[in-house]
Amino acid sequence: MLQSPPNIAYLKAAWAAFAGISGANAQQSYEAAGLSFSRINHSTLVRKNDIQVSTMPLHYTRHDLRVGFLGRIENEVRKVVAQMEPILLRELNVPEGHELVVDLEDCLRQLRRKGNRSLSIMVRPERSAELDATVSVDMRVFLDSPRACLFICLADAASQRQFDLLAAAPKRVRVPRADSYADLAQQLAASVNAALTLDYANQLAA
Repeated sequence: MLQSPPNIAYLKAAWAAFAGISGANAQQSYEAAGLSFSRINHSTLVRKNDIQVSTMPLHYTRHDLRVGFLGRIENEVRKVVAQMEPILLRELNVPEGHELVVDLEDCLRQLRRKGNRSLSIMVRPERSAELDATVSVDMRVFLDSPRACLFICLADAASQRQFDLLAAAPKRVRVPRADSYADLAQQLAASVNAALTLDYANQLAA
């Protein structure tokens, strides 16, 4: 069965709702946080502006509300990965001896513990690979809207010299934004592939 795409409007609203009653805003009133509540049967519907961000029982605490936001956000994060990972697997030209790693489980642990709102998708050397040059790619995907920070580094295994392959890249490549996570994955794959077409030998000899 096809999975629905992540709901970007919901993610923006849910993160804003969570931030409104967390951290420095932990004691802020619900009204000041922009939250409204309505009861239907034995449930309480929670809205941020006009978007429903959670469904709670009739009786709940502020902590319960924060946990509820993060639980719903986690579901959307899984949709983000389900949408992006197949595109990256298909479109990325992963160098020989390297692997694509989507660090979903660590992302979800940090989400539950600290409300962390980013996901690391990496290209890194395989542990068993013996390479003269290695590539490290970190696609730091943000989970409140389709945007990311992209880092690509080439390293000489012998000298440990490192080269930033995006040093001269424009901001739109290093910090891409898109209308959807599918489009973001396409942008990231294209940027990584373009950076990795550089001549490794010339980079290492520079």
